[in-house]
Amino acid sequence: MSKEDESLHKKLWRWETVSLAILVLGMASLGLIVGINYVWEEEIQDFIVVDAATDLRNDLTSFHLWFEEYINGDDTIDPEKNRELFVRVKKLARALLTGGKTQSGFVLRPLDDPQLREKAAALNTLLDSLEDRGVVRLREKSVSRSGSPNDQAFDKIFGEIISLATEIEDSMEKDIVRSMHQFQRLYLVILVVWAVIISGTTVGVGALSQRRRRSIHALRESQEMFQSLVNSTEDSIYLVDAECNYLFVNKRHLNRLGLTDSSLTGRNYEDFHTPEETAEFRKRIDRVISTRESAQYEHQSLRDGRHFLQTFSPVMDPDGRISAVTVVSKNISERRQMENDLRALSLTDELTGLYNRRGFFTLAAQQLKIANRMNKKLCLLLADLDDLKVINDTFGHHEGDSALVETANILRESFRESDIIARIGGDEFVVMPIEMTDDRAAMILERLNQGFEKGNEKNRLRYRISISTGITMFDPAMPAAIEEMLKQADDAMYEQKRLKKLGQGQPRNGLPQDEPS
Repeated sequence: MSKEDESLHKKLWRWETVSLAILVLGMASLGLIVGINYVWEEEIQDFIVVDAATDLRNDLTSFHLWFEEYINGDDTIDPEKNRELFVRVKKLARALLTGGKTQSGFVLRPLDDPQLREKAAALNTLLDSLEDRGVVRLREKSVSRSGSPNDQAFDKIFGEIISLATEIEDSMEKDIVRSMHQFQRLYLVILVVWAVIISGTTVGVGALSQRRRRSIHALRESQEMFQSLVNSTEDSIYLVDAECNYLFVNKRHLNRLGLTDSSLTGRNYEDFHTPEETAEFRKRIDRVISTRESAQYEHQSLRDGRHFLQTFSPVMDPDGRISAVTVVSKNISERRQMENDLRALSLTDELTGLYNRRGFFTLAAQQLKIANRMNKKLCLLLADLDDLKVINDTFGHHEGDSALVETANILRESFRESDIIARIGGDEFVVMPIEMTDDRAAMILERLNQGFEKGNEKNRLRYRISISTGITMFDPAMPAAIEEMLKQADDAMYEQKRLKKLGQGQPRNGLPQDEPS
């Protein structure tokens, strides 16, 4: 073999080797793209499950609110429409186990994760129990008001269903975040593969140029799909390094910051946030990097007051080192507002701002459980505004409302913020001080009486405000239900009223006094 033939043979061998390597790399990259498309189809189901769980929670919350209003006598509520809303909730819950369509028209496949299926099965069982309990409450509407055993059981089942639906939603959202991280790493691999291919073609492999162009087009389509995914979400998604410099920002977050392009990339978090927000953000980034684990935090923006659920997740390089942190910020302002509104509607007295009867029974039951568990005593004070009817008849109901509000204000000033203070009837108030002993009861009553004396002197009303009180103690050695404690305090209070009426020279509430000089 001549030297020229040997040289040609070596060139052909190198060309064939390079061509084969490029072919293998190209096929591998295309395989990755096909795999990503398949995984993406699977991840769409995660978004559909989140959508279904969110709709389930929202519809069930609306049903619960309308049902309570209907039970409490609101005749404007259409029970048939509310029933249809509950049927829709049960349909969504069944779809999590058997498959079906969501309210948005998406096809929902049955959950395949054993733990999530177990939660979905428990959710369906609880919905059946809620329906049964609701039927009983409708049948016994006249006696099944707020605070009744049926009402408490109904609310407990409702809370457990909301909790399960939230757990399913949070679990799927975590899967979505993890998939985004996987997609990012896969795209980095694809970019490296095509860098090798392009380098090979520049050496002289002209025969593969057409395949190279087709592969680049496929890569661009994949990148556009990824960009479309990240930019179409309603959540803010951004990537920062250990120094809190922005590495990537999606369009949603750019819009939140009032920017129209990607000029944010490369700049620092502190350039757009207050020192307090920046300090807290750095702590969270450092914690994720040190623990190498994802973490979630609730955050209220000082810019617009909205609430967000932020998920911080580490991004690992091929060597296992953390190269960046991904932040997914989900707007939960509407959910937080809805929760606050529902809590206020169900637990707060509209006139005084104190807890109402339901709020008192809910919180007091929890304190009794704690007292039982820790073997501690609790005090319950029942107070009745004296002669409210006389005030209403003499000065008008508006003045009676003012007397109730003033009584509530004096109770707030006389007790600690952590104590449970509620208005449980027209002129009845109840207080459950936290960690109060027998020897402190007399001191509390004295301070309460002084509060009313000061209030009467300060406001200089045409009548005096006073209360009658009754006190009872909860002893873990001889536990009593809240209703029994209220009965005991009520008996003590009416004994005090009787003694007041027998007393001499004691001014009674609601009677006009001498005008101040």
